[in-house]
Amino acid sequence: MTGFKQDSHRSHEMEINLTAFQGPFDLLLHLIKKMEIDIYDIPVAEITDQYLEFIHQSSAIDLDQISDYLVTAATLIEIKSRLLIPIEDKSLDMELEEDPRKTLVDHLLLYQQFQEVADDLDRRQSNRALTFSRASSDLTAYQLSVPLEEGELELGDLQEAMLRLLQRQLDQQVPAKEIKYDQVSVSDKINAIRKKFRQLVQGQSLSLRDLMDKETRPEIIACFLAILELVRKQELIFEQKSQYGPIHIRG
Repeated sequence: MTGFKQDSHRSHEMEINLTAFQGPFDLLLHLIKKMEIDIYDIPVAEITDQYLEFIHQSSAIDLDQISDYLVTAATLIEIKSRLLIPIEDKSLDMELEEDPRKTLVDHLLLYQQFQEVADDLDRRQSNRALTFSRASSDLTAYQLSVPLEEGELELGDLQEAMLRLLQRQLDQQVPAKEIKYDQVSVSDKINAIRKKFRQLVQGQSLSLRDLMDKETRPEIIACFLAILELVRKQELIFEQKSQYGPIHIRG
C-alpha cells in the first residue's frame, strides 16, 4: 500500500492522501514496514516524526477522518516524551518500569491480526466466486433406510422393505466365482432372533440392519422369513417412527 508519492521536482516534499489508509494503525504499520523496523522495538522518536509529517502533508484533510490520526499522534508524542525523561529521576522510576511502548505495540499487533483475518476472508470470498457447485447426486440406491409411506405399517410394507434391502445387497456383489453357502434354516433364525431379543433391555428395539448386519444372501432370506413368522405369531411388532426413518423391530 502506498499512501504518498514523490514530486519529480521536489523529491524532499511528499503529497500524502490519508484515504489510502484504513486508520492510524494502518498508517503506522505501513511506516514500520517501509522503515524496516522491529515492531517490538519501535524507535518512537523517528516513527513519530514520520507520522506527523504524513499528517502535516496530507492532501485531503477531513475533520472526521483526521481526528483519529490526531489522537494517535498525541499518544506517540506522549510516549516519546516519557522515553526522553532521564532515568535518574527516581520519582518517576515506577512509571518507567514498564515500557511506554507496550500498549501501543499490543494494539498494533491486535490490529495486524484482524487485518490478516480480513485479508484471508477476502481471498476466500474471491476463490469462492470462481467455484461452481456440483448438482446433488441421486443416492437413493445407497440410503441406509427404506422409505415407506406415512401411516400404519402392514406386513406388506415390511416385505417390500426387506426385498429392497436384499436387492441392494445383491447389486453390490460382484460374482467372481461360484460360492457355496451353508444351509440356513428358518427355525434356526427364529431361535437366534428370539435369543437376541431376550438379551435386550425391556422396551429396547432392533433395526432391520441390526438383525442383518454382515449376513450372507441365504441368511438374509432366512432372517426375513423368520421375522415374518414371529410377527405372524405376535411375538414381534415392527414400527417406523417417521417417514423415511428406519424400521425397528420390538419384542
